[in-house]
Order: sequence, then structure tokens, then C-alpha cells
Amino acid sequence: MKKNIAPMIPDQLYHVYNRGINRTKIFKEYRNYRFFLRKYQKYICPIADTYAYCLLGNHFHFLLRIKSANEIFEFKKIKTEQREHVDLSRLIATQFGTLFNCYAQAFNKTNDRTGGLFENPFRRIQVDDDIYFTQLIKYLHFNPENHGIVHDFKQYKNSSYYDISTMKKSFIDKKSVLDYFGGLDEFRQFHSIELDEKNIISLLLE
Repeated sequence: MKKNIAPMIPDQLYHVYNRGINRTKIFKEYRNYRFFLRKYQKYICPIADTYAYCLLGNHFHFLLRIKSANEIFEFKKIKTEQREHVDLSRLIATQFGTLFNCYAQAFNKTNDRTGGLFENPFRRIQVDDDIYFTQLIKYLHFNPENHGIVHDFKQYKNSSYYDISTMKKSFIDKKSVLDYFGGLDEFRQFHSIELDEKNIISLLLE
């Protein structure tokens, strides 16, 4: 049985990650990364606040907090009298499923392929520890360097480090992240400290 597939619930912080089936590439061109993020903003941002992300060739990571039940109900336009009968965990999972299916269909059409693209179900780990939260953000941002994609993770444009450190307009909740670290200088300083990769991988339980 796969680990880290428990139902997601409102008002909780999660590390969400997934990869291509058989580790196949899910992003081949720069436009793929941008298209995926646009669809993420369409389907996931209305139900979750996002604090960090990193997209790589065959997998991705997000650190996000599912919004409150009322916010989700409002977004889905579910009437008050119907809400007690709604399975919110299923509704949340459906939003992610729609994202993956929408992206896969477009990716398959462009690359003349058929069939599934992402592993199913996607993985999620509840984040309820400050150390995990900070180390996870660093781990996500260091990923491109750890995988040998770039020599300096700070130059990688498909992660939230670039968005936050340059204060680029983004769907990331930069204010909350920077408030947590104490400001932009402290955020950059934290990322200048060597990553304890063994410790964070043990937390990720991959």
C-alpha cells in the first residue's frame, strides 16, 4: 500500500508531491512549466494558499495550506443547506485530479502520446512542525541543484525561491513566508546555510 495518501482536510498544511509514471518527464519545455502553473492557479489556488513550490523534469513539490471549509464551499458555490452532505476531502482531491488531467491531456496532445502521465494517487504529507516547515522550503528550493539541473539553485526559475527572492509577482503567499522568516534578508540568509539533506529526506519519507 502506498504511503502518504491520507485524505486532505481544510485548514491544514501539506507537502504535496508527485512524479511522472515510471519517472517519465512531465515537463519537457519551459512553456510546460508555465502552463502547469497557470492551471495550478486556476484549480488549486482557489482552495489553497501556496507557500513554496519546485517543478523539475519528472516531478514537482508544493507546500500549501488548504483553505477553510467555508472558503471552499463559497468557491464551489455550494448552498448552506447542502454543505453538511459534502465530502470535503473528496472535493479537494477532485480539484487536484482536475489539474493533473487537464495538464496531461494538453501534454499528451502536444507530444503525440496517450495514457496516464502522473502517478496515482498523488502524495501528501501533513506538515505540523516548524522545523519541517522551514527545512521543507529549503529542500524544495535546493532541489534543482541537488539533481544537477543547475549549479546554483538561486538561478532556477521554476521554483518559488526565484519568485520570493526577486519579489516577482506570483501566486505564492510571499508575505506569509517572509513574515515567518523575519524578512527577505533573513529568508536569503537561511538559504545560504547548507541543507541537511539526510534529515529532510527522512522527514519526507520518500
